[in-house]
Amino acid sequence: MRDAVEAYQPLGETPIAYALQQAADDLGEEGNRTILLVSDGIATCDPDPCEVAEELTADGFDLVVHTVGLGVDQETRDQLECVADVAGGTYYDADDTDTLTTALTRISTRAFRPFQLSGEPVTGTVDPAQAPVLDVGRYVDEVGEEPLSYRVRRTLSQSTLHVSGTLRPDDDTGMSALNLVLETPDGRSCDLSAFAVWTAGSGDTFGSGSVNGVPASYRECGDVDELVLRVEQQSGARLAGQTIEIVVHEEPAPQDPAALPDADARPEWQDVAPGEPTASVVGGTSFNDPPTLEPGATYTSDIVPGEVLVFAVPVGWGQHLQALVDVPAPEEGVAQTIGTAGTVLDVGIVGPDRGDAVAHTADVPDLSGRTNLSAREGGRVAETSYVVQWRNRENASPADGADRAGEHFVVVSLVSDDQSSVPVPFSLVTEVLGEVDGEPTYLEAGEPPAAATQEARSSSEAGADQSDDESSAEAEPTEDASAAAPAEDGDDRLLTLIWVLAGLGLVVAFVGGYLLVRGRRFST
Repeated sequence: MRDAVEAYQPLGETPIAYALQQAADDLGEEGNRTILLVSDGIATCDPDPCEVAEELTADGFDLVVHTVGLGVDQETRDQLECVADVAGGTYYDADDTDTLTTALTRISTRAFRPFQLSGEPVTGTVDPAQAPVLDVGRYVDEVGEEPLSYRVRRTLSQSTLHVSGTLRPDDDTGMSALNLVLETPDGRSCDLSAFAVWTAGSGDTFGSGSVNGVPASYRECGDVDELVLRVEQQSGARLAGQTIEIVVHEEPAPQDPAALPDADARPEWQDVAPGEPTASVVGGTSFNDPPTLEPGATYTSDIVPGEVLVFAVPVGWGQHLQALVDVPAPEEGVAQTIGTAGTVLDVGIVGPDRGDAVAHTADVPDLSGRTNLSAREGGRVAETSYVVQWRNRENASPADGADRAGEHFVVVSLVSDDQSSVPVPFSLVTEVLGEVDGEPTYLEAGEPPAAATQEARSSSEAGADQSDDESSAEAEPTEDASAAAPAEDGDDRLLTLIWVLAGLGLVVAFVGGYLLVRGRRFST
């Protein structure tokens, strides 16, 4: 490689567009491909490199271009940022050898991996009747100016349909928010998730939310074979044209939902502190490529201002997850970066179906999920999730992001006005607490749920022993008796729903303040 470089005869021009075309030809037309463009000056040859980058990546998400500006002026920076923006990449500033090395290391360890958002391309429609069908799988589309619809099929009786939406804006969208609405074809509401996609400083952040179509015993959408997903911007949002990744998962019905543990278990924080580091780890760029962490171990990593990192931790039924992120007192270069910019460290926990799983009311002494970093002391943030229970998906439960066992995601972000590529080191320790309990036994295809089986048994035995009617009535629940068991839960859910509906007026009034205080939170 050194021999090849030494053989080049530089001519003093900067043919960026031509270089991009040649690089794309060298990489071929298939597979995930990445181009890294490093330049110290603006393009001096036609055509416009931003237009060429857009043409090269117009057919899908399998080619991305990242750019590095080496000691460039504002005009060159604008051009390189444009190339990265239209080609799904990221722009990095480098002023000297050290920052260039940092930028190249970041890209080699982070960007040269599966891309942030991926899936089968699909196009939503304004008319629900003409909407595309989404089976179990992962899809990508663009958010529309008008609400877009998709049809989601249920293939198993009484199953739960989990549907999520995730965005990673490629430009400054401000404090925008998106609604995911799941409803029946005739307009009956099943579930709603509203989540913010908050952007500041470098403009690199993301948002995620999920909705559920649950069994008919909890909502009237449980027996419908096909539901409609509607993706819509909230008033004032600037998300049109941004890529959204939609994931559909279908979970079979449990045999006896009423016998499962109650919903909405809020755990108390248990003391945890970083220990001796087990390993150094590079965070993922999305929910599709996070490294899996061993609970109880302490890992070291680093994050650059404007970056969002994702880590996966397996969590079982009846368990919950704690995460603690610690930024030590920074060294000189990092201290200068933190001291000259508004730098905010944030940690969140997202469930297997990409809904918010953070138990906001859990007692975390002297800590929160967000803090302003100090140039002298660093900072520390922590969160804990709800206990994973099947019944967390019940009406009006705030814990439905933790309604299924599986990989939970710890999301660490550094929101900053600073544009530098100086990495901020941190340590991350996670704990999975609680005994495995409450795992549902799922029905086989065609198998009736426990309530239906019990009702059939009661009907078949009616009159078999007329001499002991009273004891039979007590021993064998009738349809009314079997429905009475969850009645108290139903009253509680109704009361909670009333409070939620009453609070919607407050949500409208205070959503701006909420976004300013919490910044980016995954679902509401």
